[in-house]
Amino acid sequence: MSLEILEEKEAIREVIDRFSNLECDVPAQQALFTKDAHIMVHMGGILAMDIHGSEEMRNQFEGFTKTVKASHHMNGQQVIEIEGSTATDTHYRRAALITEENGKTYITDNYIRYVDTLVKEEGTWKISIRDQYFVIVEKRAKIASSN
Repeated sequence: MSLEILEEKEAIREVIDRFSNLECDVPAQQALFTKDAHIMVHMGGILAMDIHGSEEMRNQFEGFTKTVKASHHMNGQQVIEIEGSTATDTHYRRAALITEENGKTYITDNYIRYVDTLVKEEGTWKISIRDQYFVIVEKRAKIASSN
């Protein structure tokens, strides 16, 4: 594998990790997508969201994250394939969210598989297509703590 390919893969990893590190900062996450991005969110084998464009993504994601009080994202295994200025990235993420609903606090653990297509625009990798599969979702009441 050439040094150039290794550098490109590292730049793509940076995009994926930055998305996770931004947690629920949707405006900052939006910058990691192309303006005409297509995001598909699958839950329980059903297409739950079919989003066209980074503006629609921002509106949908901001609506969803309103109830999120805290989050923690952790990326796992990742495979990147590059063909010119296009790349495919398949990776796994665990996203734990603390939400408040009707005066109760919940923890939701999401185990997600992403299949992203990225394109290089003006020297920067951006996500153009995201197929997001919620493989396991576990929601439970949070036990009160002194923290």
